[in-house]
Formats: sequence, structure tokens, C-alpha cells
Amino acid sequence: MNVELKGTVHAIFSEEQISDNYKKKSIVISVDEETSYPQQIICHAGNTKIELLNGFQHGDKVKVQCNLKGKGSNGKYFNNLELWKIEKGN
Repeated sequence: MNVELKGTVHAIFSEEQISDNYKKKSIVISVDEETSYPQQIICHAGNTKIELLNGFQHGDKVKVQCNLKGKGSNGKYFNNLELWKIEKGN
């Protein structure tokens, strides 16, 4: 499922080596900033998508496209937003 977020870069974390074949870098986007309840949403860029985050910094207005993924394991359930596109916003 495709998810689009428009907001402001709140944080960009350092690249993490998760396994021999997978690394990721995470970005936090602040959305709904003009409301009483702004949200901070974390997205992860994996492997070749990490380079998409180059040139972005805290305070930048952005539009982000992610795939919403979910899975279950041992009665616990997890969601993940996997970034595949990011561009400067207004």
C-alpha cells in the first residue's frame, strides 16, 4: 500500500548495518504541524534507497512516498514505512 507524507524533516539518523545484506537509514517527518496534535512519522530507506536521503536536513519541507508493510510473529504485529521516493516540498 502506498502512503504519501507531506511535512518537515524532524530528524535523519545514521546508517545502520542490519545484516550482511541489508542496511537502512531512517528519517522522521513531522506532519499535521498546523494542528494541536502534530505527528512525527518514521520512515526507513533500505540499501540502494539510502542515497535518496543525501542533501536533506532538519527543517526541510518534503513530500515522501513509502510502502506500508506489516507482519506478525509470535502473536506480535509490526508496521513499517519503507521509503522509495523523497522530494523537496513547498
